[in-house]
Amino acid sequence: MDVRRDSTGSLQASAAHAISYRPDIDGLRAVAVGLVVLFHAWPKWLRSGFIGVDVFFVISGFLITSIILKDLKQRRFTIRGFYVRRIRRIFPALITVVLAVLAFGWYVLLQQEFSQLGKHIAAAAAFLSNLVLWGEAGYWDNESVTKPLLHLWSLGVEEQFYLVWPVVLALCFRVRFGILAFLALTLTGSFLYGLYATFHHPAEAYFSPVSRFWELASGGLVAYAMTKKSPLLPMPWLVSAIGVALLALGAVLIKGQADFPGAWALLPVLGTCALIAAGNTSFINRRLLGNRLMVKIGLVSYPFYLWHWPLLSFGYIIEGEKPQPTMKAALVLAALALAFLTYHLVERPVQKAPDRRRAIQGLVLAMACFGVLGIMVKGGLLRERMQASEVARYMGALNDLGFPDPAMKPLRYHGSLFQQLAGKGSGTTVLVGDSVMEQYAPLVSAGLREARFNRSQVIFATQGGCPPIEGAVRLPRLRYPTCTTSVSDAWRLAAAKEVDTVVIAASWYGYFADWQVDVQMPVGGGLQTFPAKPAHEAAYAALHQSIARLVDAGKRVFLILQPPSGNLFDPRSMITGSRFGQMKPRTDMEPFRVERFYNDNAEPRNRLLRIAQATGATAIDPVDTICKDGICPTMTAAGEPIYTDPVHMRPFYVRSKVRYLDPALNGTDKGMAMR
Repeated sequence: MDVRRDSTGSLQASAAHAISYRPDIDGLRAVAVGLVVLFHAWPKWLRSGFIGVDVFFVISGFLITSIILKDLKQRRFTIRGFYVRRIRRIFPALITVVLAVLAFGWYVLLQQEFSQLGKHIAAAAAFLSNLVLWGEAGYWDNESVTKPLLHLWSLGVEEQFYLVWPVVLALCFRVRFGILAFLALTLTGSFLYGLYATFHHPAEAYFSPVSRFWELASGGLVAYAMTKKSPLLPMPWLVSAIGVALLALGAVLIKGQADFPGAWALLPVLGTCALIAAGNTSFINRRLLGNRLMVKIGLVSYPFYLWHWPLLSFGYIIEGEKPQPTMKAALVLAALALAFLTYHLVERPVQKAPDRRRAIQGLVLAMACFGVLGIMVKGGLLRERMQASEVARYMGALNDLGFPDPAMKPLRYHGSLFQQLAGKGSGTTVLVGDSVMEQYAPLVSAGLREARFNRSQVIFATQGGCPPIEGAVRLPRLRYPTCTTSVSDAWRLAAAKEVDTVVIAASWYGYFADWQVDVQMPVGGGLQTFPAKPAHEAAYAALHQSIARLVDAGKRVFLILQPPSGNLFDPRSMITGSRFGQMKPRTDMEPFRVERFYNDNAEPRNRLLRIAQATGATAIDPVDTICKDGICPTMTAAGEPIYTDPVHMRPFYVRSKVRYLDPALNGTDKGMAMR
């Protein structure tokens, strides 16, 4: 995302700094931005789409290093000239998008949301977004969708790289220290550090520029090698085919954020390097990547990248939930249209401005103003339009989830990634379940930290959206590709001899509801879909067998029924109005009655109770703790919603009110810590 082409077919940093234009690289940009946009719009369908950012890093490193090396060879490289070109390339579209986000955010956001936006605008103006996000909950936290400028972390990494890259390359050239040696040292050191950080400090590995520099340096290494020989390798068609295969393997094999970047990043990085090194003569590069449509999208890939996430994020914020697929598709198309408009009406005019000095001064001043505005918003000096303090508590409850907890450490067990917490006692408790089990993470973390729970270790062997029933298949498979294996690994872990206590919890009443058609069970050599009775029976039988096996092995087993749930707990049901007008609390909320909850879910509740009784497991009904006199509270006495959505409790409420897990998180049996 660093240079443009002109009508003569040159990649332009400026007229004097041109390198030969390659349409296939614009096509590769289109692939990169397509992966990222599809991932952000439909993360469950393309779980590895974030590798598009790695493709961008390699392309950027290649193009910028090519220009620097050419300028150094021709004795016309200057640091000032380099940064002037970066400002002309990066600032126009970025300023346009940030201006739109600030204006729209002022109109629709509430106080806390607008304050956070101000913080992120100030960070974006200083190209420190990655470091700010590193200090927050993390890229993959549950609140990421409420951060319209979240995606600017990658731009921060690039610009931090280019603070040092041209200076060191110029120094190496001047003192005749081998540029190849410098490239190799940077690449190797950064990669090895990234491997270490991925396993020990995942957030740092993802956001730190140090653990990402090797990706840009890889593109730089290809650029250096191609100054010696182009095409770099024989049989370009084979090299490009290998590049496509590596990218495809990355898209298929990388199952989400676990262990990334780490060694997995080699697939997109090496794949991109191979496609660039193949030159533009192979069929793949010339006909596929170099076709007109791919090139056109590649030319607007930078503004497309800038626009897509704010639109998706605001869609989520306004809806209060994930937008419908049609809405997501419309937002993606709108982002593409805005990208073309930004390219033709903003970027190109600035690039062609006759008074370049004044244009640069204006761009720098505008970016500085945005930094000041961001600080003012964060400090409360510039307030949001909608003074709706009476509904802020309801909107603030949305997306308020506490998993994974900051104190958690990843536990890789066979092919699955679980989370673990360490305590000061003895014995190991394994928690098996879905996101309903994951909601208890803040309770477990605080209890172990305060020594209220005397466990040596508590492991969350969970997978959101996956019923903890062996053999169950969650549909669609493309969205939940690891459910069956993760659940199998969870039960296998629970059966380990070091584990003395097992707790099972899930959204049972949702899985066994008569409207549920997204779960299948093996029946008679095939798969039958819920809510067919044979499928339900097979699921109950599998759960019975799994629990009985653990009880027979001498373990303490607790089966947690589903806590009270329903739309009355949803904070969105507690307000009326619109973000485009005014919002206020509802005054006609009806109480949540236990009797109706039990009647609506009588069949699965009774079956679970019978399974616990037959196997010797201890059944726990959260209703007994949460509700009183047949009524379950939906808010605290102070009017604070206790749930973040219809199903999940908020961290503060879990920590302060949930006590029904205490027996499972205390015990005298000794257990060996899992490794």
